Parts: sequence; C-alpha cells; structure tokens
Amino acid sequence: MNPQNFSLDLLRAFVAVADTKHFTRAAERLNCVQSAVSMQIQRLEDSLDTRLLERSKRQVRLTEEGKILLRYAERILQLKEQAVAEIGHQSLPGRVRIGATDWSMPYLPEVLKRLGQKYPKLDVELQCGRSWDALDALEAGKLDLAFVTQKCGRKGGKRISHSPLTWAVVSSSNVEELDPVPLALFGPGCIYRTAAIDALETAGKPYRFAYESPDRAGLECAVSAGLAVTVVPEDCLTENLRVLPPSAGGFPPLPTFNTFLFGATPRQPAAVKAFADLLTETVGNG
Repeated sequence: MNPQNFSLDLLRAFVAVADTKHFTRAAERLNCVQSAVSMQIQRLEDSLDTRLLERSKRQVRLTEEGKILLRYAERILQLKEQAVAEIGHQSLPGRVRIGATDWSMPYLPEVLKRLGQKYPKLDVELQCGRSWDALDALEAGKLDLAFVTQKCGRKGGKRISHSPLTWAVVSSSNVEELDPVPLALFGPGCIYRTAAIDALETAGKPYRFAYESPDRAGLECAVSAGLAVTVVPEDCLTENLRVLPPSAGGFPPLPTFNTFLFGATPRQPAAVKAFADLLTETVGNG
C-alpha cells in the first residue's frame, strides 16, 4: 500500500463511478475524459492493493472492499466540504450544469444573483427545456441538477416550492369575455394544460385553443397582444397581467403549481451541493 497516492481526487473519482455505475457518466460529472477516471481508479486500487470495482461491458459494481471504502470516502469528502464551508465558500471553484423549465426559470435570477455574491468562482451552465428533457439529461449524466415543474413518472426529487395556478390576461384586455374563451397554453404533455382543460370542461365553460407554443415566450406574445387567456403560477405574474378570480366569468379554480429539484444528493461535488442548497434556501417554500 502506498498512502501517498491516496488523494481526494482519487476518492472523488471513485465516488462518482460508484454513484453513476458508469465510467463515462462519472467522467461527465467530473468534467474530464473517461480515460482519466479509469487511471484514477487504477491508482486508487494500486495504492490500496485491492480491487474496488468489478467491471463488465454493461455495468460496474462495487466489490465488498469497494463498499467499505465508499462509506469512508463519502465521509472524507463531506468533511472536506464542511471545512471549506467554515473557512469561507468565496474560494469554492467548480461548474454546475442545471436544467430548468420555462416556469421554473423565473425563480433563478435571484438564485444566480446570490450565487455570484457568495460563490464568485462558481460557473453555471443553464439549459432550458421541458421537464422530461431535463430529467432525461440528468439521468444520462449530462446535467448535475434538474429544476423542473413535473416529475414525469420519476421517483425521488425534492419539492422546492408551490404556488397557486391562476387564469391571467393582459391588463388592457377583456378577452376573457369571449365565448368560447381563446386559450394560450403549452402543447400536449404539460400537466398544467391538462389541469386547465379538465377544470374548464368540469365547469362547462366553452373554450378553444387559440395559441399553442413549446415555450413561455410564445405564449406571452399572444397574451400580451390581448388575444388569449393563459395559465400562470401566482409567483410568476408580471405587472402587465391581470388575474381572473374564480368568480369572473365562470373561470374554475386551478390546482397548485409545484417545482421539484432532482440530483441534489450528498455524493455530488461541493459546487453542485452549494448551488442546490442556495436554490432551496432562496426559492423554497415546499
């Protein structure tokens, strides 16, 4: 055994492989190439004079010795992160890859503002798409975190915030008085579109799909022009929008809008954990 080669970088690579069960995904998480991860694992095994992983073409699994080391490696890395936290996170470097959706994105400007103040050396790669796209990318190792508005059948994920959904129109418009009411909504697959349609049909209120868009900007164009009614989380209302209460023209109440954070685990690098903690602290009312 050569303890001089027993470094935090080797432990970090080992935990990443143990967590993802895949060398390529571990390399993506660590922002390096697969061969570098393989070399780090080999050095760690050589330094301990034992085999930590059983490798096959389809999977990687821990040996009994690997399971033992994993428990200690996680504790060692967590202690290192705690030490950095006490000394001051101003020096925390790293990169965080996060996927968000059109309706979770409005929560992020304040998060990023606070991030820049608290962790000026931490870089963020932000991708915006649909919830299922972000979750697919997270599972493929292409993202560190997914801040989404629906779980898409996935287990886990932490509810970060909740807000009532509201019917809304531009303040200068009376488009809600039209019969049938023109709607501007996301396309099929959006759970809030489904909730809105179910509510209208249950209430017996006629409607038509006037505008559909895969993104929020497209819907805002139609609504800002006074051409349609849309559905907006109360937290995301802008000054130019007017809320239609349930008493207005037979618009039925809507369910609660939720956001969820996936990927925030103790095994993530310090930079990812710091971002996840700050997002939860800033946005959280779950």
